Amino acid sequence: MISANKTLRRTSWSLKWVVAVPLLLMVSGFGLAESSQNNWDNLKQLRPGQKIEVVDSSMKTLRGAFVFVTEDALSLRAGKGEESVVRANVARVSVRDTSHRKRNMLLGSGILGGIALGVAAIPLGAASNEGNSCPVCVAVIAAGFGGGAGLGAIPGSRRVYRIKK
Repeated sequence: MISANKTLRRTSWSLKWVVAVPLLLMVSGFGLAESSQNNWDNLKQLRPGQKIEVVDSSMKTLRGAFVFVTEDALSLRAGKGEESVVRANVARVSVRDTSHRKRNMLLGSGILGGIALGVAAIPLGAASNEGNSCPVCVAVIAAGFGGGAGLGAIPGSRRVYRIKK
């Protein structure tokens, strides 16, 4: 009885480390990623005409095509005219990533469809042995493939600049 208790304690101790270490690594990685986003020089990598989203300090969002950036301001073509936002008023700048929708749709469809196929395979196999079909299983599989494709179609963006808090 004592050895079982020791094993349980040892297992729970190692389980804590298995969970804690990756979490600590992820948190430290997030800190590194955020520290590189607060550099105004990151905006120099943008190309004229690239679609950007600028959020100012009053949380007003401007969307448009990037024109140019200086040490003091950011300029974009939004609507009919060109607008400049002073650097002190820029809270964050995001840019639409290049579209990988087809690839993401195929990946999402394959992953979620494969999971749905795995989940539905057991009842589908049992029903086919008896000469019956399983319409619910087929619906689950179709929903998995369709849902994965839908999730993959969501466009992505990445943050280029963010002020320090």
